[in-house]
Amino acid sequence: MICLTGDIHHASLRTNDQKYIKPGDSEINISRRFLGLLEKHGVKATFYVTGKSFKEEWNGLKPIAASPLVEIGGHTYNGIPLGALSRLRYRLIGRVPPSHSPTYGSRFSQERDIQKTIDAVEERTGRKIVSWRSHGYIHDKYTYSILVQKGIRLISDEISSSKTSPEKTKEGLISHPINTIPDHDHLYHAHRDEEFVKKAKAAGYGTDAFGCDSYSAERWAGLVRERIIAIEERGGLVTILMHPLCMYLADGFKAAEELLKFISGYKTIWAREITEACFSGQKML
Repeated sequence: MICLTGDIHHASLRTNDQKYIKPGDSEINISRRFLGLLEKHGVKATFYVTGKSFKEEWNGLKPIAASPLVEIGGHTYNGIPLGALSRLRYRLIGRVPPSHSPTYGSRFSQERDIQKTIDAVEERTGRKIVSWRSHGYIHDKYTYSILVQKGIRLISDEISSSKTSPEKTKEGLISHPINTIPDHDHLYHAHRDEEFVKKAKAAGYGTDAFGCDSYSAERWAGLVRERIIAIEERGGLVTILMHPLCMYLADGFKAAEELLKFISGYKTIWAREITEACFSGQKML
């Protein structure tokens, strides 16, 4: 089984990738075009969406949230942007700044952020979210217990090249790691060219469980296919991260569509379906 996931951000977050969008377009508009590919190939997806997207860009987001192929999960409220002073500090020391703040804040600020995200989604869709991935995978000793208290049941913020199945955290969440090579930090796109990757490596930034190398969209998709086959052969659950914006900026969705064709040959599920699909007969929560 495959759980295809993607992250979607509000335009006012002004991420590095968003700077490469053509005038008049937006990340959410591009995500709607990605939705068209999901519909074409009959593939389910869980989209982790920032709460501000529902406040600021609901008209564009509504078709995505209403799709019978889509589950909406939480992705923090405002994307935890790195402050201007912190970005200046990174530039002054000659290091590549991360795309997010290094911390999620105090327990109180996390509770407020998580609740604001949950409320923003429910206000627009009428549905409570149960799945979560913080922007930048950020979490600390408070995050998981807060998520459980707020009604979240599933988390996907770990990158693992070895895990093939979901597992239960001590707080009671079901964690399903991203166990195929993620796109954003391993895909040449937007500002992420060979020179950028070279500087990031030199600065010790951008390494995860799959290393620090980046690839063309075609090669990246090939690596994901190889992992799908290997995990399926072991009877595990594949969790894929494909940002609609990354895949569009890389090659205009060419590799994404080929990969979706391949994925359509397998059973796809939402994150919220993992409990039943993977732990049938076991009381996990």
